[in-house]
Amino acid sequence: MTSTSETQPSQWRWDRFNVKRVTSITWASRNCVGSDNGNLSTHQAMQRRVIQDEKAASRIIAGELHQFLHDAADITSMTYRCKITGHTLACINSKDIGLSWMQDGSAENLQRLAWMFYYYGT
Repeated sequence: MTSTSETQPSQWRWDRFNVKRVTSITWASRNCVGSDNGNLSTHQAMQRRVIQDEKAASRIIAGELHQFLHDAADITSMTYRCKITGHTLACINSKDIGLSWMQDGSAENLQRLAWMFYYYGT
């Protein structure tokens, strides 16, 4: 029969990282559990993995927000006037939505914004 320390790989706790602080090797050493939790290389590997996970989570969140704004602007037919060409263009990102609001502060445009965040965002 093998012992559990030989069969279980190193793991870390469910609360992997505090998003308000930089992930350090010291943090990794406090949170690393398993058979080889005392090794510096394990702590460094864990730190790299957590930093990669933080970056991946940030990319997913940013991508979802961009997609949300694009879809909502498309559904509401929100437009802005291009400063260079003077053409009316469909909003496709947060910068365009901001320009639309600055250029047209009408009640209709306000309803579009309210719909984006109140109805579509829930």
